[in-house]
Amino acid sequence: MVRRYLRSRKAVAAAAAVVFVVWSNPQVVPVGKSSWMPRFGEPGAPGSREHGLDAVPRNLTLHLATHSHSDIGWNLSFEGYYDSSVHGVLRGVCAALWADGRRRFTWGDLAFLDLWLDDEGDEASSVDGRLTWRQVVGELMRRGQWAVVGGTYVSPDEGLTTWWGHNAVVDVGHRTLARQLNATTSVGWQIDNFGHHSTVAHVLGNTGYTTLVLGRMAYRDLYDFASQGQLQFWWQSREHTGARPLLTHFLAEHYGLVSARFDFDRTSRCDSDALLGELLRLARRHVRQYPGHGHVLVMMGDDLRFVRAARWFGCLDRLVARSRQHPQWRDVRLQYSTVPEYLAAARPYLERARLRRHGGDFYPYQDKPVEQYWSGILGSRPYLKWLVRDTEQIVQHAEGLVAMQGLRRGNASDAASALEPHLEFCRKQVAIGYHHDAITGTCTDAAYADYVRRLRLAAHVALRVGLAALQPDAGPARIEHVLDGRVDAYNTATRDVADPGRDRVKIGAGRCAADACAGAAVAVTNAALLAAQSQVVRLRVHSGDAVLVDHAGAAVRDVHVRAADNGAYDVDFVARDVPAFGVRTYAVGNRTRYPDAPPLRTLAAPGLRAPAAAEAELRQGGVRVRLAGERDGAVRIEAGGRVLRHQLRAYFGNPHMQSSGAYVMHSFGLMYSVVFWLFGGALAAGLAAAWAAHSGRAPRAMRALRVPRVGGCGAGVAALAGGGAGAMCVYYAGQVASVARLDAWTRGQGAAVLVLPVAAAAYVVGGALRWRAWRVGACVAGACAGVALALLLVPAWQSRPLTARRLRFAAARADGVCDVARARVAGGIDAEYMLCADAPHLLHVSALVHAPRDREVFARLTGGRGRALRLFDGASVRSRQSSVWTPVPGAFYPAPALAQLDGLAVHLRQSVGVASVVRGALDVLVHRSMSANDFRGLKQPLTDTQPARVALIVDLRADADPIPDNLRVNAPALAFVLPPHMAAPPYAGSDAPALPPLSLVGVRALRQESGGLRVDARVLAHGPVDFAAARLLNNAGSAATRVHGDWALCDASAANRTQTPAAQISLRTGEQALFRF
Repeated sequence: MVRRYLRSRKAVAAAAAVVFVVWSNPQVVPVGKSSWMPRFGEPGAPGSREHGLDAVPRNLTLHLATHSHSDIGWNLSFEGYYDSSVHGVLRGVCAALWADGRRRFTWGDLAFLDLWLDDEGDEASSVDGRLTWRQVVGELMRRGQWAVVGGTYVSPDEGLTTWWGHNAVVDVGHRTLARQLNATTSVGWQIDNFGHHSTVAHVLGNTGYTTLVLGRMAYRDLYDFASQGQLQFWWQSREHTGARPLLTHFLAEHYGLVSARFDFDRTSRCDSDALLGELLRLARRHVRQYPGHGHVLVMMGDDLRFVRAARWFGCLDRLVARSRQHPQWRDVRLQYSTVPEYLAAARPYLERARLRRHGGDFYPYQDKPVEQYWSGILGSRPYLKWLVRDTEQIVQHAEGLVAMQGLRRGNASDAASALEPHLEFCRKQVAIGYHHDAITGTCTDAAYADYVRRLRLAAHVALRVGLAALQPDAGPARIEHVLDGRVDAYNTATRDVADPGRDRVKIGAGRCAADACAGAAVAVTNAALLAAQSQVVRLRVHSGDAVLVDHAGAAVRDVHVRAADNGAYDVDFVARDVPAFGVRTYAVGNRTRYPDAPPLRTLAAPGLRAPAAAEAELRQGGVRVRLAGERDGAVRIEAGGRVLRHQLRAYFGNPHMQSSGAYVMHSFGLMYSVVFWLFGGALAAGLAAAWAAHSGRAPRAMRALRVPRVGGCGAGVAALAGGGAGAMCVYYAGQVASVARLDAWTRGQGAAVLVLPVAAAAYVVGGALRWRAWRVGACVAGACAGVALALLLVPAWQSRPLTARRLRFAAARADGVCDVARARVAGGIDAEYMLCADAPHLLHVSALVHAPRDREVFARLTGGRGRALRLFDGASVRSRQSSVWTPVPGAFYPAPALAQLDGLAVHLRQSVGVASVVRGALDVLVHRSMSANDFRGLKQPLTDTQPARVALIVDLRADADPIPDNLRVNAPALAFVLPPHMAAPPYAGSDAPALPPLSLVGVRALRQESGGLRVDARVLAHGPVDFAAARLLNNAGSAATRVHGDWALCDASAANRTQTPAAQISLRTGEQALFRF
């Protein structure tokens, strides 16, 4: 039989073709290919060009864009990269450019340039002792040799960054570039971001940018755009009001080098003819993927390159000179260019051409087929994601307090000027936290520790700035005293986190001890939300005889006290109706001064209800929530006729296969492929053996093993039987087999436990039914189809609950402020359910999680309808819906603020990954820890042992508009203990005006040259707005003007701006505008 098939050359030719195609596909077999080999699976020559584009031109211009990409912390920390390479790159490139005016260089990492110029920008340069390094860079920019692109302080992750964060990163970058070099840029530079978000196009288009360069597009989108010659297009967000189109250039290949032979940091060999040949092949390939202008951008650089700048430019000079004489380069011109020069050369043609207009995103990011989605970044290092958001909220609040102080005291321009540099330092640290290797968690432990240190320092400094802004007489000396002193303050949102030392504000024993309480004032500020809000405030007081009163001296209602350690008392109360852009003050004093207020000791209560119960009940403000554990480890939540379920589940990341890591997330489909191969192989082997044993040509030894015939069936029944067996295999591997056994099978150990029973069962069935070869084939094909369909159509089988036992609630606390119930899910992992009096319709569901090794932990909330996700980033709502044919990792999307299904809304206080792979359920990634590397550049596995509490705030109302609540959730109040010398702010009890739904997206107080104070406030309307401008900042400002042109908080854009008086503020839904007071 074998000889007969071998004689047929068709089968051999077909097999050879299959092997060749697979081997030639770098997406399937990612190894180096010879230059002559066709690159199947990659975007190649367009099959057809968009109507309006010219034919591929023959005369080409190759623009050598020398650059060095420097991450703000990745395998090394920010300063680690600066000391080891970036400092030398900047100096060396300046010297090389100064030596030859034909050379060009493009720089896109502004934070490093800022660090260098702060460090030695005013020192005499080594290229010309008469000029400082700052002057050298400025002169090179004037000559057109050095171009700064991007203009953002860092290159942020586009999906995980909040709306405020996107705007702040641009603001800080513009101000830094203007301060350091008196320059600006109109070219966006996002070449290493893990997917691209239309929010960035909207923000950049409204802050002075005209063009944008992108570098990472999901391979399916890349193929679509490139195959039509459309890698240059107009990008305009369809979700945002007032979006402006950006001329966008997408890099056809990675921003790195053409080949390793161009890496002159690591090789001194410069073979001009060979290198020119590679450049020519690159040009012929790239020119087909762009409109027909004939200009080709050649990225000449990579991560941290040009350490040996003289060697780089020396060889490139020879290439440019040799190309003028080479016979194959008669129709091709090679020249140095900066990226802006390349775009300027191509733009006249592009503005005439009918380019594609794109209005969506490029998410999720997938660099290879099957399950190579970079969804792991959405769950990696959750503590860092929370810390970025917490610090952002504090900084946003502090800048509001500084502006509030200035507006209410017209003579406070000196104070604002003194505080602004400290605020700018804090904004820079938050911007660094939003870098695409920071908030994504794709960094080494050392870089992670550096990010945490920076963010904690920024939060501490911002709290000091906020306290200084509350000074009634904020002179420079008093401000410096506050900035250098201790601050007792905290973000009220930390009640969901339980971060030690940050979950309540402490009144020291020196001010209120057990034997005497001199008193302390507590200021609750609301300077980041343009609406009144109520918030739970937590104090720690060291005296049981102290009392708590409001600004009028009346005892505070809604207060709960419980005894803590060392004779202290934890006091929780609700600060009611803190005015917009205002303050409420409270006092902790003694009974001599406030005789009508009850002492804290008399209010203390243990607050325990039904310990170790199977059920728990939470009650606040007329809302009653019943909690009950279910058999599969889920918690049933009943409230107001609604039934929700909450469960912690996990995917298993197998470190012995192509594995999940810092970037890539895998679920069941790829991680268990070895199990399915074993099952399929055993099934096929058993059926084949049965067919051979019962055939007429079977050897005598096999005839003895024949199975009695019991009947027969058709191929359809055989295929259905195989499909059922395949589905059972998926269920067994996903829900029954132990993780240890699966891990052993994927390493080829102990497979007999699976292979022998499957092969024996297949042999018995195949023999009893006397299946022939084509029925055997139908059964095996059905098994393969059953496995595939089960993976795609039953995604619930791809994960497992962290515990399969019924949960019991270890303790429940009931008080007048928050009811809390906790349940132990698994070893060291607790789930907490909290209902508070400040917003009793919001249930806080959280879990203190540390992911077991090689697990991707997520929370599943069930109770919605359908699978159509709606995600809110602080500015717009966009819909997401994945196909049933999409693997589970491809269904996860970044969610910065709010995730919704029909009938289910979940507010988020940190950026997470969200999916709906099961109808009516939201899956939220909460933690992951991997012991293997996915080989995307990080030099170590991402093994995260830091516990983190991820809070999901569930709206118990089924169909209410969640946007107003989300604005409050993400702009919480701050609580300050005022120093003894500081009186309560005079505007402590002011009432809040009723404003339409607005959010404050940055505010900045500046001293003008005339000596007065100017406040720029950028606001976003979440509904139609029309009201008096003076009411915007709680009647704190008088005359207002609206700034047109762009909305960046930077005066460098003044040339493109106009101003008009604004007695009324009139905005459309989704419109953002800049106002000046």
